Amino acid sequence: MDKIFSGKVWTFGNDIDTDTIIPGKRGTIPTIEEMKKYAFELLKPEFGSTVQPGDILIAGTNFGCGSSREQAATVLSHNGVRCIIAKSFARIFFRNAFNSGILLLTCDGIQDVVTGGDIVTVDVDNHTVSANGQTFTVGAVPENLFNIVANGGLIADTRRRLAEGVQPSEPHELDYTARRKKGFTMAEKLLRKNAGVDEVKPGDIVITHPDMFMIHDIYTPYLLDTLEQIGADKIADPDKVTIIFDHCMPTAVAKNDSAHYDAGLELSRRYGIKKLHIGEGICHSIMHEEKYAKPGCIATATDSHTTTYGGAGNFCSGIGTAEMAAALITGELWFKVPEAIKIVLNGHLPDGVLSKDVILKILGDIKADGGQYKSLEFTGPAAHEMSMMARFTVANMALEAGAKCGLFEADEKTAAYYGMPLEEIDWVCVDDDAHYEKVLTYDVSELEPQLSCPQGVDNVHPLHEVLGTPIDEVYLGSCTNGSIEDLAVAAEIMKGKHVPDTMRFIVVPATNRVFKEAIKRGYIKTFIEAGAVICHPCCGLCCGMPYGLMYDDERILSTANRNFIGRQGTKKTLSYLCSPAVAAATALAGVVSDPRTL
Repeated sequence: MDKIFSGKVWTFGNDIDTDTIIPGKRGTIPTIEEMKKYAFELLKPEFGSTVQPGDILIAGTNFGCGSSREQAATVLSHNGVRCIIAKSFARIFFRNAFNSGILLLTCDGIQDVVTGGDIVTVDVDNHTVSANGQTFTVGAVPENLFNIVANGGLIADTRRRLAEGVQPSEPHELDYTARRKKGFTMAEKLLRKNAGVDEVKPGDIVITHPDMFMIHDIYTPYLLDTLEQIGADKIADPDKVTIIFDHCMPTAVAKNDSAHYDAGLELSRRYGIKKLHIGEGICHSIMHEEKYAKPGCIATATDSHTTTYGGAGNFCSGIGTAEMAAALITGELWFKVPEAIKIVLNGHLPDGVLSKDVILKILGDIKADGGQYKSLEFTGPAAHEMSMMARFTVANMALEAGAKCGLFEADEKTAAYYGMPLEEIDWVCVDDDAHYEKVLTYDVSELEPQLSCPQGVDNVHPLHEVLGTPIDEVYLGSCTNGSIEDLAVAAEIMKGKHVPDTMRFIVVPATNRVFKEAIKRGYIKTFIEAGAVICHPCCGLCCGMPYGLMYDDERILSTANRNFIGRQGTKKTLSYLCSPAVAAATALAGVVSDPRTL
């Protein structure tokens, strides 16, 4: 790849999410060559048919936010996009784009002097981009990342490494005493422990050996294809890998879902992966339910909401399929040590206010890019009072601020949930002398329920500002709020009551274990008698699959984690996010309602 090149410009604004780049409903198309036709179909439907090889995208802040789906990068690279210039990038898209062979450059200024169709010239060595007679400085590109792009992406680069006989380094974790050294953020502690390095600081690149890898069904055909392209006949450690069928279970798209199912089974057979979960529930809930993602360890998965396991003090972050393939083969994965924000939660949560309200309040304050490539680290009395399920909810949605991870301290509740001695994990804590970029402090005693309103997760308003808004459908479930605790909250509110005939109320327990426990406790009976439709544990509507999709101008209130445009229906669907308590009260009233008044 030349280090000086020019290309025609396509312009975009701020917060271009991966659902905008390639809609979730297109995510099961089995080939990238077919899928690439639908790039930007909701925003610039002409893109897929008119983009030319060598074209350059110029955008504002937080480009590529949202889901970790690697297809958002690969549909662009297969359409010939050579380079993307933006004010800032979402962290997972950043990795995926380089791994797909696209050069990313950060620049603030060129956005004001170009329009679609202009020509931009990039000079990598001189760190500049030029257009219309003006030149702007861009961020430097590390040589290793440029080489991945120059070699045609991570697949080709990994194939080259294997051909040259490059061997992965041996794991070398810090011992019991060394990992207790003070002065580090939780993210720094977890990375230094796994990487076996005594000192780390933000911006450092460390080579880790993750303790667990997870692949879910929506990416199995692409992972299998990537491993075949690389020529891998084995992976480093099959016992560290699990495959979970949840996005396409039960079948959502008849034409495509069988390919994902078959590919998952083939991955299991060919590479000796024994931890296989078919239709047992949502991947992230199973990961902590089965104790795959343990405190003090590192986990990674082909999904952005991998941050969930940080509720137990696990450093966890999503990656794309190309990077997953390379990591499975070598056992290695590089991470850039993130800056950290300490979030102190004081006080006690009032009745009717849940951990979902806490994270929505934070998202409304710091916005969708306020935690970009940072570790959000939660401490304080209210954090320790939260149950494990409540912590998983908060960590899950830390991603919606662009966070690399969301971490809670490991305490007695953590040790009890995982059945392990506290002294093994109590070093996963906030050090008073650690360096934090900033400290945010909240008194949750003063908090009221919060709603994320159309059309963005960070468009958050206190409940009293949204009361009375008509709602057509309520969705209770997802990896964010589909636990037995969440169902208990809603069932208590709905017992002996019935939703209006005009209300569509859908309940999806997170896992089969949750489903069976909810039956045992009578919650499912309560929901059915209240007029609910109960669905098999799966991702369902949360990721844009069927089981409740909406139409133009309809309003849905959901306990899920995203309300991106078009994600749960059409681009004119109005999507709100809330806690299980607000969801139950609203389902009964038909309008946004306050559970504290029932």
